[in-house]
Amino acid sequence: MDFFKDIILKKQILGDENLISNKNSFHIAFGIDANFTIGTGVLIYSILQHNKANMVFHIFTDSIYPEDVSRFKKLTSTTHNIAIIIYYVNPNNFSNLPTEYTWTQAIYYRILACECLPSSISKILYLDSDILCLKSLINLFNYQFNDNIAMVTGGIQNQNRYIKSLNYNFKDTFYFNSGVMLINIPAWKKHNISSKFIDLLSTHNDFKYFDQDVLNILLYNKVLKIPHKYNDVCPLMNINSNINNDTIFLHYAGSCKPWHQWGKEHSLTKLWLNYKLKSPWNDVPILQPITYRQAKNMARINKKNKQYLSALHWYIKYSLWKIKSKLKL
Repeated sequence: MDFFKDIILKKQILGDENLISNKNSFHIAFGIDANFTIGTGVLIYSILQHNKANMVFHIFTDSIYPEDVSRFKKLTSTTHNIAIIIYYVNPNNFSNLPTEYTWTQAIYYRILACECLPSSISKILYLDSDILCLKSLINLFNYQFNDNIAMVTGGIQNQNRYIKSLNYNFKDTFYFNSGVMLINIPAWKKHNISSKFIDLLSTHNDFKYFDQDVLNILLYNKVLKIPHKYNDVCPLMNINSNINNDTIFLHYAGSCKPWHQWGKEHSLTKLWLNYKLKSPWNDVPILQPITYRQAKNMARINKKNKQYLSALHWYIKYSLWKIKSKLKL
């Protein structure tokens, strides 16, 4: 059976539909669930602040709140050169792929951009939603693929450990972060990457970083390394993480996001909040801890910031919520 047949249940086009076929438009894709819509919205807003080119944003999701659709409509009504297409994904197709509490099956939706876009679109920029755009993207879209399938960045610490965990005979030590990928769609399809991606995840359950591990395997020696500034990874749980002056994409990788209360004290979160407050998502509250894992993160951040009473409060909540959670099992 064709995995991708009828995988899009419906799609909703907001803004200028003519931009989709315009050869001068830049195309950017996201794969999300409803919980990451705020990140996607603020990211799109930040891109628009630094780029005046025609932009088409493709959002692949299995769920989205009506109020967020209204916010996307507001973006398209106030900016004349953009279109936003929401693709409603059939989640059942991905139900057998591995997930965990940090990563839902929405991490796999990125591959749909290479299967569901019109054939006139030859390249697509995939972005994780926990990213902020700080400068123009024009130069990135002007890079030449030179027969490579994608453009990616490294910059991951302990790359040897990541590669060794894959148990593949790689001849170098380059392991890329899949949160920013400029994809050569014809080359991707020529090598049948989407089907191989699904097959590998369906037959192996030993990947630590699921989609990212599989993409590193399938795209080995088929990627072009681009400068670190296009994917400056700064985990908020590391209170000392910072960015360079030339950073274009600030990537808040890890379990702590800038829309989480436990990430609010980091200086880089303040940068994200500045964009949020000017965007249609300005009225969306920051997420408070609601699970024992989130309470533990809150306690750890408070301790790192020497807020010891608050840390104790959240460690107690963490313990109580964890006991309560285990008793329900």
